[in-house]
Amino acid sequence: MMQLQSKSNRSEQPSAKNPSSTELAELVQKEPISIVWSPQRSTWIKIAILSGLMLFLQMPHLRWLVKKWISDPNWSHGFVIPLFSLYLLYSRRNALFAAKPRISVWGLVLMILCLAGEILGIFPVRNYWISQLFMVAMIFGLVWYLAGGQVMRVVWLPILFLIFAIPLPELLYSRIALPLQNFAARGAVAILQLFKVSISSIASSLHIISRSGVERNLTVAEACSGMRLLMAFLALGVAMAYLDYKPIWQRVILVIAAIPIAIFCNVIRVAITCWMYYIDEPELGQDFMHHFTGVLMLIPAFAMLWILAWIIQHIFVEETES
Repeated sequence: MMQLQSKSNRSEQPSAKNPSSTELAELVQKEPISIVWSPQRSTWIKIAILSGLMLFLQMPHLRWLVKKWISDPNWSHGFVIPLFSLYLLYSRRNALFAAKPRISVWGLVLMILCLAGEILGIFPVRNYWISQLFMVAMIFGLVWYLAGGQVMRVVWLPILFLIFAIPLPELLYSRIALPLQNFAARGAVAILQLFKVSISSIASSLHIISRSGVERNLTVAEACSGMRLLMAFLALGVAMAYLDYKPIWQRVILVIAAIPIAIFCNVIRVAITCWMYYIDEPELGQDFMHHFTGVLMLIPAFAMLWILAWIIQHIFVEETES
């Protein structure tokens, strides 16, 4: 009888290892999972008013930027940068939905300071580039004010990524482009001399003798300095560093490596153009083919950056404590 009673008691006790489906349902109901932020109506009104006001204040800058993107091929990538910023946000959507939004007064303070800085940039400084940088910082402040620190830790880079769409001042652009022009000329000379091409350079000017004996003088113009490729691959390096979860040192390497990769690919582009003149096919080094090689060099540049990312991710593996 004692043995039978003991079995009966054990049969009445719930199993800890196999809870019933009812108990599982109760556990789920006790801890609901929220993945989408549903702000109150007053919050939506505040977002709409502040965003509309900012859009109204920044409309002159936005019009100027669009005209610049259309008229200057060096900055035609400006149309893509905002779209890529949205993609960066989408790539971190889970972390964004998990963050708890809250009002932050510091964001409002930053907005006021940026508005003052933007006005000073227009008058008396008269530097529209500074004003446009403050425009991006004001977007940063708006999101910080409406969403708080947790959200900003997710979205700060997609916002600052918009800086790549802002054209540099002409003076600053020329100061960066000039040494790149000279380097591209010297690099092209070094490469072509390996193939016994008679070529020399002074600054960004090239003197080449074709294989038929025709002497030609070429110049690496500012448009061929590689600035467009450099800006594009800096943006790409930052994006690749943000998209994958890597240690900070790997992200820094990716961003820095984008600079020499872009410069090297532009040297190859100039060398190819010079080679066309060397083989007495100057039409292949002008107009369409010249621009086509600029686009074509994006492929090896991207390949080198991707290979570098693969190497540092698979070879340099951080040890974890067991």
